[in-house]
Amino acid sequence: MRTRLRLSGRDALVLRELAEYLSRLTARDLAERVALGTRHCAADFARRKRALTVLTSSRWAGTITRRSNEQWQLARRAQAAHLKNLVGEIETIERRLAVPVGERDKTTRVKGFPTRHVRAAKQRRLQHLRARAARIAADAAAGRVHVVRGGKDLLRHRLHLDRSGRSLEEWRDRWREARTRIEADGEAGKTYGNQSLRVGPDGVVVVKLPAALAERHQADCDRFGRYTLDAQCRFAYRTEEWRSQVERDLAVGYTVRFEGGRCYLTASFTPVETDLAARVDDEAPMTSALAGGVLGIDQNVDHLAVWRLDRQGNPVGRPERVDVDYGGPTSHRDAQVRHACSVVIRAARRTGATSLVVEDLEFATGRERCGWPGRAGRRFRASVAGMPCARFMARLVAMAHRAGLAVIVVDPAYSSRWGAQHWQRSTSTTRVKTSRHEASAVVIGRRGQGLGARRRAEKSVSRRQTEAAGRVRVESRRQAGTETHRPAAHHEGPDFLRATRTADRSEDGVRDAPRRRMLKAVQVAQDRSGQPVGDASVPAPRDGWTPFQDSEHRPPGLSV
Repeated sequence: MRTRLRLSGRDALVLRELAEYLSRLTARDLAERVALGTRHCAADFARRKRALTVLTSSRWAGTITRRSNEQWQLARRAQAAHLKNLVGEIETIERRLAVPVGERDKTTRVKGFPTRHVRAAKQRRLQHLRARAARIAADAAAGRVHVVRGGKDLLRHRLHLDRSGRSLEEWRDRWREARTRIEADGEAGKTYGNQSLRVGPDGVVVVKLPAALAERHQADCDRFGRYTLDAQCRFAYRTEEWRSQVERDLAVGYTVRFEGGRCYLTASFTPVETDLAARVDDEAPMTSALAGGVLGIDQNVDHLAVWRLDRQGNPVGRPERVDVDYGGPTSHRDAQVRHACSVVIRAARRTGATSLVVEDLEFATGRERCGWPGRAGRRFRASVAGMPCARFMARLVAMAHRAGLAVIVVDPAYSSRWGAQHWQRSTSTTRVKTSRHEASAVVIGRRGQGLGARRRAEKSVSRRQTEAAGRVRVESRRQAGTETHRPAAHHEGPDFLRATRTADRSEDGVRDAPRRRMLKAVQVAQDRSGQPVGDASVPAPRDGWTPFQDSEHRPPGLSV
């Protein structure tokens, strides 16, 4: 939960001094943690916390040391992921270099480079990647990580101010805001769930200042070094949940950030589950999740394609499109992610779906394993890298949990191809055409239900098998003496052959077709030959047969 604090002049002075003071201590502790690397132990952690407790308090010291440890662990995970990507790119180039130019390996189906010039360029790039991978592997073995407080991208802008569009003073303000913040961990059983920075149910904000700052602002603090802000805290959403957490003295963590000259306060807590009936059944979670149907979601660069599926896996109604724009700053991208999640959850509530099915997208955006060379490949990699798949997934899981919905993650392989093959044409109408992405949402939803991408569960019958069955029926009729005479002219036209095959299939029950198509084909054959065709050439419909009995010709929304 986030809200803005409209600070007075005195509040802004005190909070900025506190943020800068804690920032200096955080930078010193993080440098020590990075220098220790993998040699860090419990004794080092206790020593670091004791050193910070002398300068601040035990609670501030615990928050700073925890943040430094988490920052080092995050850097280690990023280092391992970077090394894994480099190894994958090196292996891809080596496999393609083993194949002659312009050829393809018959066993592995690996394609060589198109020209000798491209091959030579890839050999040079291979040496560069090997050197970079060796350097990163050495850092990983030694436990060294590289952390930039404030962000590496913002640091690069300092070297290229002309490209960033910022002046030197604007960059310094942005750099200072990115590196200074106030974090206070919550503690259950304490007053309002936090002793360092607490907010009461009435919105009064109280900050516990370190001893050095408490002496400087002694006139504004009480005898315990607590400073009460003039600004009031008011949350615009989830206020009752936060007030219930605070009144019961449960843990609530707070973070104060400065962005663009404004001050924002963020509250985070874990709500206590009170309604046990609203939880998903642990014995049969999938049964409960699929009870009301699912909502298939196909993620794209500029929109989400959403389609509701019933319990049998049939699309219901028409799909919905959620337009998003992930360009611009991070705040705009996060707002777009929240907007997309909110629209999807509202659609699930409106249609009665109990689950959201999404793809597990893990794009390899390297130039060797994603896209094609040239300007088109760069544009494609840039668009794919701009999709916040991980952030969207995390936000969707959190918001769906609060809404009582389940999230099912499926494999994204061939969802667009099979959707276009099996669902795009059958779900289109004369006025509304189903897009490839909307058909992919159907396949994604069916995967979440444990169904296949095909619309028919039975085994398909090939054309050769159908023609063989037709010949057997004709031979049996000839032997029984019930074969209908057809003039030779009827067999010359392809329309009559198509009508005969369709009639044989319908009579045998292998694959039924609408009666109106057979009547049209027979009428065309009669017009060409000039002679009447007997009624026996048009098979009578079976008992209870309807034109939309088969799944192939069934309109969207009917059950299988």
